[in-house]
Amino acid sequence: MSYQSRQRMADQAVTFVTPASSRPSMRHRLAMTLQGWRARVAARRNLAAMDARSLRDAGISPAAAAYESGKTFWQALGPLR
Repeated sequence: MSYQSRQRMADQAVTFVTPASSRPSMRHRLAMTLQGWRARVAARRNLAAMDARSLRDAGISPAAAAYESGKTFWQALGPLR
């Protein structure tokens, strides 16, 4: 391997580094977190509103639906099967 090819590889490695300015700001991360929490609340409300037939069609047991819809908004959605 020649010096020139090593130098090109070193130059290419620098292009893959993510600059600090491209990281999301604190405001953006907070907005994304709040959006995720609102989506979980909506999903759990919809899950709680489903009847037994709809749950069966979706392959979700009523016990799993009741457990999942009783969780708080900051807890991640779990498996529903």
